[in-house]
Amino acid sequence: MEAPARTDRRRARTRAALLRAGQALFAARSVDGVSIDDIVAAADVAKGSFYNHFPDKEALARAIGEEVRRAAEALAAEVGAGFDDPAERVARALCGFVRQAAAEPERARAMQRLFPAAAVPDAPMNAGVRADVAAGLEAGRFKGLGQEAAVLTAVGLVQAAVARAVGPESAKPTRLAREMAFALLRGLGVNPDEAQVIAARASTDILEWEKAR
Repeated sequence: MEAPARTDRRRARTRAALLRAGQALFAARSVDGVSIDDIVAAADVAKGSFYNHFPDKEALARAIGEEVRRAAEALAAEVGAGFDDPAERVARALCGFVRQAAAEPERARAMQRLFPAAAVPDAPMNAGVRADVAAGLEAGRFKGLGQEAAVLTAVGLVQAAVARAVGPESAKPTRLAREMAFALLRGLGVNPDEAQVIAARASTDILEWEKAR
């Protein structure tokens, strides 16, 4: 009889293989355009093993989407840690998402397909940006827009930056992050000189990895 620990490890490997295969396939095609046969072939597992983990491909898609969502929330929290200024935080979040998209384009494409609601301001994954925008408006750091328009501006520009970062002719990530962060800060009412400084600092800090590649 197989030891429970070995069985658990095997199950974990199979689940991880299915998640990786699903992410790759859903990054390229819609959920409707992917079959369970496609998934198990890409994961190199038996078809019966799929049903030991997921009842259908939609459940697999939800699991992948949840992993991607958690990773996005963790990234925003990580790059904003230690910064109290809402302007710094929103600029750094945008730069963080550009970095992640450039480093892991497959994951970013999967997120775009599996999380169309990411562009909706009141989506759960946008709680962080809503809080930063509210704090910026309350402190007078951001001006000229109401809460909803400010959140729409932030979410929309992040989505546009990520789409550009994984596009076939994407710009250099550091430059893209700097220019989009500047556009975001200007849209939120930060004066041009300060917006330029914050955007340059955030993009250089967060995308420094690019120089070491």
